[in-house]
Amino acid sequence: MKKILPYSVKTNKKGNISVMLSMIFVCLMMIVVVLVNASTKVSNYSYCDCVLQLAGRSILSEYHIALKEKYGIMAFKSYNQETNEKLQFYVNSSFNRKKAQNILTLIKPRLNSINCDLSLYSLTDVDNFENDIIDYMKHPRLKQQEKGGQVYEGKGQLMNERIINALPSKELEDEGFNISSILSNGVPSWKELSSQNTKNLIVNEYILNNFNYQLGLESSTETFFRNELEYILYGKLSDSENQDNFIKDFKAMRLILNSAHLYADFEKRNQILEMAELMTPGPQAPITAIALAETWAYAESLNDVKLLLAGEKVALYKNKQNWALDLDSAIKGTNKGGYVKPASNEGYTYKDYLRIFFYFEDRELKLMRMMDLIQINIQGGFDEGFYIKDCYIGFKFYTKINGQEYCYVENY
Repeated sequence: MKKILPYSVKTNKKGNISVMLSMIFVCLMMIVVVLVNASTKVSNYSYCDCVLQLAGRSILSEYHIALKEKYGIMAFKSYNQETNEKLQFYVNSSFNRKKAQNILTLIKPRLNSINCDLSLYSLTDVDNFENDIIDYMKHPRLKQQEKGGQVYEGKGQLMNERIINALPSKELEDEGFNISSILSNGVPSWKELSSQNTKNLIVNEYILNNFNYQLGLESSTETFFRNELEYILYGKLSDSENQDNFIKDFKAMRLILNSAHLYADFEKRNQILEMAELMTPGPQAPITAIALAETWAYAESLNDVKLLLAGEKVALYKNKQNWALDLDSAIKGTNKGGYVKPASNEGYTYKDYLRIFFYFEDRELKLMRMMDLIQINIQGGFDEGFYIKDCYIGFKFYTKINGQEYCYVENY
């Protein structure tokens, strides 16, 4: 008996193909949606990344002009809250401009939060300050203005308590420059002072090329102190005190080195003994010889001071050619205010001896006193409200956009 079905099914190959094509089309559309969504996220991240980096560099572009032009130091003047507000303004300005131009449809970034951290990038940090100077010294600028013999007279003595109390070096324990460190460690050779490529020597060259001293004007603009190099060594609040301290230490160093030369030079030692025998024959002669040697060394040291202040050279280690005074002249004295030039003109200048002293100065104290001078000079001639503590060489900031977190470090 033939079974009768309630309905009949007819096989249609074309219908099956249509169904399959529809399913494939739906799958492809889903893949397209996924890809578009993924590419949108990538594009959104890339766009936000560009905007954030541009905002960070915009902050760096606001560097302090006087600090850069006068001392070659790159830093911007700000504080945390102000930097946050500027970053927020730059980022939102970019986002709003895109929305206003109706350029982006799928990319709709929204700034959730932004926070910056300046703590690690303060210019008062001696490491940051030193590294900024070393970067500058890799490509030092040319002098923008020739001084042409013009004298820039500073005020000479700092008396303003507000300025004094705000100096970067104010909180340091001022032990001052100690000449005994040179004499105990031994004076380095000129090769050591001029050829080693260490941070200390690079910073010293920066100092010698950018700050004034008693016999030289390196700054192209007016400065408060005339004796700035001497200030870096001694930190006194007047030109005269700093100058006096340098001369005192120079004379002390020369006295020891000149005494050593007298005892090492056979001919001079015999002259001293012969004169001692003539002056006090017998047992007193050795005591007199010691006094004569000290007198001769001291007189030579005073003559060295006069030579140095006159712009002449003074040899670090003396010999027959660069020793100036004979024993008679040392005892009788030279002309008032005058000096005796040695036969040889070899030696080191005033600035060279400053270089030797800087070689032994405490690193932190030296860098902080440099900050003092920079702050004083910029306050006096360019920006009355300038303080090194408000300056930064970079910053770190964190932000969240559409729930996505970003972190950047920006520095010069």
